[in-house]
Order: sequence, then structure tokens, then C-alpha cells
Amino acid sequence: MHPRTHPMAFDEQLRQAFETLTDRVREEIARELRGLTDDLVKQAAADRERAAAEAGDTARTEAERAADARIAEAEDAALARVADAQRAADARLTEAERAAAKRLADAVAEAGSASEQRALELAEERVRHAVDEAVAAARGTVRTADLAASQRLLDAIRAIDRTRSLSEILDTLVNCAGLEAARVGILLVRAGATLKAWRLIGFGASFDAAPDVELALDAAGVIGDAVRTAATASSDTAGRLTAAPFNLPDGRERVAVPIPMSGQVVAVLYADQGPADDPQRDATMAWPATLEVMGRHAARCLEALTAFKAARVLTERPDAMPAAATEAAGAPAGDGDRPSDDEAARRYARLLVSEIRLYNEPAVVAGRRERDLATRLGTEIGRARVLYEQRVPAQVRERTDHFHAELVRTLANGDETLLGHTT
Repeated sequence: MHPRTHPMAFDEQLRQAFETLTDRVREEIARELRGLTDDLVKQAAADRERAAAEAGDTARTEAERAADARIAEAEDAALARVADAQRAADARLTEAERAAAKRLADAVAEAGSASEQRALELAEERVRHAVDEAVAAARGTVRTADLAASQRLLDAIRAIDRTRSLSEILDTLVNCAGLEAARVGILLVRAGATLKAWRLIGFGASFDAAPDVELALDAAGVIGDAVRTAATASSDTAGRLTAAPFNLPDGRERVAVPIPMSGQVVAVLYADQGPADDPQRDATMAWPATLEVMGRHAARCLEALTAFKAARVLTERPDAMPAAATEAAGAPAGDGDRPSDDEAARRYARLLVSEIRLYNEPAVVAGRRERDLATRLGTEIGRARVLYEQRVPAQVRERTDHFHAELVRTLANGDETLLGHTT
């Protein structure tokens, strides 16, 4: 870095140097002129004396004229030399002025450069300080957001663990996921080819109240990709999803988490950032990973709960029930056996009907509204009844139709008229 020069001190030094140079040049010119004039006068006097001596009195006048002419010629020559010397001096002065001006400009530029460099250094220091403060604040914000997200994830896992039914698990999952993303939903896989919305949050009042949305698997974008691969998919790993209400503008992130049971994907947890910016949610960059943890934990809970219910039904039904019924040959069962048989049948019916409701929630909602549950869900109800009749002994089914009772209780909310026509 060049040393900083005071502009006023430098100008004074430059002016004094210029005046000294000018005085020196003028003295040299005056000295040369004086010497030249003295030489000419001496030469003219010598010529006059010589001419007078040689020509005599008669030729004195002519000699003097000739001498005067030579003197005039010498004076002209001297004046010409003086003019040349003056021009040379002027040229030297001009060059000196130019050199001085250049030095002054260089000095000013150097001083300006030094000032500019210092200003840049100060500005850089201020910017660096501001960046350090911003980074520290951002780190604090991110740390706070991460701690809050971790606490919400822990709360979600605890809430899912407290559930006691399949539908309650999915309800809790979608509610907790709604705290992490702008829009979330659960979609159920039907016959491996279509997806039906089970519940939606953040998609608008009409969709949130009655999610009557069905997608073909091939046109479901990241949701379909999650079903096919049984792995979490995002907008960066699968095609775009343009079907309403899942369409988003470019640049908005979406994620689909598969929910498998026994190796088969039965549902998908979907979430996205929504069509509008939400700085509070967008700042939490780990929300896709948080939702994946929630979805996978919910899947494990669904499997465990289903397996537990099935195991309880099978273990609580006596193995000798069919043989005892055959040997009884129509005799009434003992009072001690009936409660156990009926309870096992009731629980198995509840398990079967709960699964119908779980995987066909939109149809259940529509069937209740139109009072045609039995017709709308005829295939699913028929398949479940076959399983019920295969597991529950005839004498138990003849005493009480626990399966029909569970249809009324679980599907129709206790109102048998909502089933419509039943066979």
C-alpha cells in the first residue's frame, strides 16, 4: 500500500520547485545574452578602428557604414540566437510544466487510490462483520428450528404409540404430519392400480372435509413411484404430479412416504410445501426426513396392531370348537363356553370390518351420505364375510350374527338404515 500524501503539502512543494527551475533558466538566458552582446561590441570596435586606420579619413565614413552594417548584422544574428534560446527555454519550461503536472496527477491519483483502498478495506470489514452476525443468527435460528422439529417428531411417535385402532393410527399420523408441511394427506392403495384419498389437510375446505379424490397409479407422480418402489419419493426422483389438488408450481418440494404392511404398500403419506411461500416451514429443511420417520413408525404400528388382533382372535377361540360342535349334534352349548366363543367371534368381526373402513374410508363417507353402504362396499363386505364364516363355527354364527352387528356399529355408526339393502 502506498503511503498517504497530504494534498496541500505536495502542491506547495511542487510550486516551489517549479519557481526555482524557472529562475535558473532565466538566469542562464540573461548570462548568454550579456556575453554575446559584449563580444559583438568588442568585435565592432576593433573593426571600426582597423577600418579607420586603413582607409584614412576619406574612407572613415564608408568604413563606419560597413561596420554599422556588420554590427546590425551581428545584432540580428544575436537576436536570432536570443530568440532560439528563448524558444528552447520556453520548450524546457513547457516540458517542466508537463512533468510537474504529471507528477501532480500521479500524486493525486496515488492519494485517491490510497483513500479508495482504505475505504474498500473499511467497507469489506463492515460487510464481513455483517455476514458473521447474519451467519450466527441463522445458525441460532436453524438450531432452534431443529430442536423444535425434533420435539415435534418425538411427540408424534408418542402419540402414534398411544393409538388403539388402525384408523386412529392414520388419523394421528396425518395430524402430526400437518405440523411439518403445508399440505398433507393419506392415500390408500386399491387393487394395486388406483389411489383413493383417505384424509387431506391443507388442500382447502372442500377437499379437507370430504376428500373425494381418486388417482390412477400411473398418473400419480411421486405417490405412484412410492407405491411401486416401496421407498420414499420426492419431486427430484419421480415425474411431476399435476392432478388436482396435488398440482404445484415449479420449485415447490413434495414427498411421498410409503406405508407397507406385510411387504405390500397399502397407503402413502403425501406432503408438500403448498403453492405459496411459507418462510417458517420452508426454513425447516429436514421436514421430508421427519415425515419419513413418522410414516415408517406408523407402518410398524399398523403391522403390529393387525398382527396382535389376529393373534388374539385365533388364540382366544378354542381349537376344539368345531369338534365340540359336531359331537354336540345340535345340543346347546354350555354356558361356560358361550361367552368365550362369542367374544372371539365378535373380535374377529370387528377386525375384518375395521379393515374395510380403513382401506375404503372415502367410500364409507359416501355410503353413509347416500345410505347405500352395503351396495357401495358389496365386494369388500362379501370377502370379509367369507373369512368370518371360515373362522367362526356355525353354532356361534347361528346364535348371533356378530359380523352384521359390527357392520352396523363400525361402518354405519350404529344406524342400520345407512347400510341400505343387505342380503
